[in-house]
Amino acid sequence: MNKQDLAAPLRAPYTAKRGFGLAKADAPGYENIWFVVPPPPPRRVPESLPLRALGKASAILARQKDLNALSPIDKLLSYYFVRREAVESSRLEGTWSTIDEILTPGAAQNGGANAAGGPSVRGYAAALETHLARAAELHEKIFTQDTVRRIHAEIVAKDPNFRGEPGVLRAPGGARAVVQIGGSFRKEESTYNPAPPAYVASSLKSVLDWLADDALAQRGDAGVGGFTLPVRLAVAHAHFEAVHPFSDGNGRVGRALWPLQMACSEKTPLYLSGFVEAYKSDYGRALESAQKKLAYGEIVEFVCEAIIRGDAEASVTRAAIEGLPALWRTRAKFRGESASLRALEVLQRQPIVTIALLVEELKLTKQAVRRALEQLAERGIVRDRGRSGRTKVFAAEELISLLSRPFGSDPALAMEEGRRVMASKPIEY
Repeated sequence: MNKQDLAAPLRAPYTAKRGFGLAKADAPGYENIWFVVPPPPPRRVPESLPLRALGKASAILARQKDLNALSPIDKLLSYYFVRREAVESSRLEGTWSTIDEILTPGAAQNGGANAAGGPSVRGYAAALETHLARAAELHEKIFTQDTVRRIHAEIVAKDPNFRGEPGVLRAPGGARAVVQIGGSFRKEESTYNPAPPAYVASSLKSVLDWLADDALAQRGDAGVGGFTLPVRLAVAHAHFEAVHPFSDGNGRVGRALWPLQMACSEKTPLYLSGFVEAYKSDYGRALESAQKKLAYGEIVEFVCEAIIRGDAEASVTRAAIEGLPALWRTRAKFRGESASLRALEVLQRQPIVTIALLVEELKLTKQAVRRALEQLAERGIVRDRGRSGRTKVFAAEELISLLSRPFGSDPALAMEEGRRVMASKPIEY
């Protein structure tokens, strides 16, 4: 890290009175390396913010549905979007799984190439759902060290690539306590050196105190203080990542805080990791500008664009999922209350099924369910994927392809690809 790339206030040596600046890490091999103890998030609204983008993003967030008044389809979409977010955010950090693997019932999970990351990604999704409910109840009071440590542990505990202690902050003497971001293998060529271990807890406290300031949040939401929700999302994220409180997994935890901030207003969150993944280099530049130059305009604009594009992505995905049962019904004449017709509703919310799962859902015999699935396969609605062990698996490939498509791509093309998959041979588990 080149000190000259830092804003002047960050180049000054750390003192307890200032509370931020350059400091050394008390660890062998780092005697000549400077690290940044970041300042607390600003209390004055940053200058040169993208006002037009802020207006659009704020309006989008304001019109999101109330978390306490969600319809069944809203809840289903939330279920899918949380899992898509978990897959995309984890993939950014090299933990790979797929929507397909995450939605496969436990009895049919096959231990394939992506299975190693599955438990971690499912943990991510479960953590989001748990803490979203807490955020709607506790509002800004949710932002505590305990919450952040719990989220970290729930995400990384089953990640085979994680090296460190789940839920444990970096501290002097700890394993992998000193971290550097970017650059080559040489310590001197890092892009950014976050807080040394001795300053992690106090620096994180500054960020969490800022996030937990309900007066600051309420003034921003009322249009009084200027810290509107998109600004808070951007500023808090930049400072959390500047602290880098854990040895690994910081990006996933930082992105998990975004929907919690949105849920504090009791609104249904938008999920932004798909946009971050699609524009990763832009994200990196914006984050670096905020952390090294204390210039927030670029990261605020990036977050605003993520909100705008994320809202459009959610809307087209919602329309496609809502329309699936009607599309499926055009492919055959279904008798009223037939097992095949009743199975369509299950497939909309559980696109990968087994015979045992449908027996439980529909309260029918195995023979009736088996016959219904055979009929749905003939009509191009589900695909017989063959057996996983002793369990036969069927999938609504159109819905899987829709949820798996890259951010911003055409839903219709994704579903067309699902129909092509439908005609292929069963998967060999």
